[in-house]
Amino acid sequence: MTITFPKFVSSDNELNITYNYRCEVYQRHVKQTPAGYVITEFLPDVPWAGIYNTISCAASHHFRDGRWMKDPSVLEEYANFWCTEGNPRLYSFPIADSILALSNVTGDYGTAEKLYPKLAEIHQAWDDQRADETMYRQECGRDGMEFSISGDGIRPTINSYMYADKCALGRIAERLGDAEQAQKYRKDAEILASQINERLWNNETGMFGVISDRGEVQNVREQIGYVPWIYGIPDAGKDACFRNLLDTSCFLAPYGLRTADAAHPDYMKPFNHECLWNGPVWPFATAQTLTAVIEYLHTAEHPTISPAEFMSLLLTYAYSHRDTDGTPCLDENMDPDTGIWLAREIMRKWNRPGKDPTRGQHYNHSSFIDLVMTGICGIRPSEGNRLTIHPLGTSLDTFAVSDVQYHDHTLAVAWDRTSGLCVTVDGTREYFREAAEDITLEIEL
Repeated sequence: MTITFPKFVSSDNELNITYNYRCEVYQRHVKQTPAGYVITEFLPDVPWAGIYNTISCAASHHFRDGRWMKDPSVLEEYANFWCTEGNPRLYSFPIADSILALSNVTGDYGTAEKLYPKLAEIHQAWDDQRADETMYRQECGRDGMEFSISGDGIRPTINSYMYADKCALGRIAERLGDAEQAQKYRKDAEILASQINERLWNNETGMFGVISDRGEVQNVREQIGYVPWIYGIPDAGKDACFRNLLDTSCFLAPYGLRTADAAHPDYMKPFNHECLWNGPVWPFATAQTLTAVIEYLHTAEHPTISPAEFMSLLLTYAYSHRDTDGTPCLDENMDPDTGIWLAREIMRKWNRPGKDPTRGQHYNHSSFIDLVMTGICGIRPSEGNRLTIHPLGTSLDTFAVSDVQYHDHTLAVAWDRTSGLCVTVDGTREYFREAAEDITLEIEL
């Protein structure tokens, strides 16, 4: 099946190359199976995967990027797979939120409503990961983040995902007319959000962090501390930590965002393993963090980071999609200071049986297309017919995206630093805003 994504072009040619490359990578990972279409993470089969080489770890990224495909049936079948033959709980995965995110682009909530009973069942099954009455525990490896400095425990990741799924299930229940269950999910979500804000916030680091299995709040700044912002969880007054993304002594490195604070004594501590989350750049974490920045910039009244600074981080991410010879490449984890793809090089040096250094080639473990659509172009998917466009890419001289399928309409968004913003709906209606660094356009579809 040929996968078609919106056409994107900008004044930054390296960004254009990476966008087109990521569209090609996604296409490579669409796999037809007896259960319908699925999206894989690795191209070669890996022993820890489930049926059809599927892994739930990066599935939320698959939905975020894939929701912009012209034909949504691929992801509808993928959603059905996770609710029937797949193992959505092998790794942390906000499945209900991911499916609702798809619906918010297509405008079709039929799949979410049809799968609601199974989604509710999957969510309830996560009770076996409860640390107490309100919060959830997870191993860092089951978050897909092996050898994190913070380690296992009550983590911002799993708890943010469970909050997101409670909100999504509440919304689906409401659509189905079950007001009582919708209210219960909303109440549970509110309680969990309160606990995340109260218990996982570390005043010493100024970030969300992990409560270890010993009951200790781990004093390390890690990119997982931004995950709650993806879902709008944090209380006001916790956003100074976004400046850490621009601090070269903390997260910012020449080739991207470190997964952990460079000043921590366990930063880049060696282990006998190729997948380490104690400092290397992981596109998975970068995509999560930039998604959090987008949500923050779209909702904060007085953000501590600017759209231009977001674009600097996104462009660094885009430029890092290269091999040593400059060709487009995406692998597992990267050395923050040299740009070398670490897992690949470590396995090459080991030359051990069962360790294939080429396994991560064109690795589908992160999102990028969604960052362009929602970040640079500023398309804000939502349930209603009122569309908000809040582009964060206005530091670029130009950008344009066309053939965007949204709620049964075809959109085009074009920016020019001189003339401003133009949004076209169905090729007939045009809306304009004069050029400014931070602009918003609201359209009734």
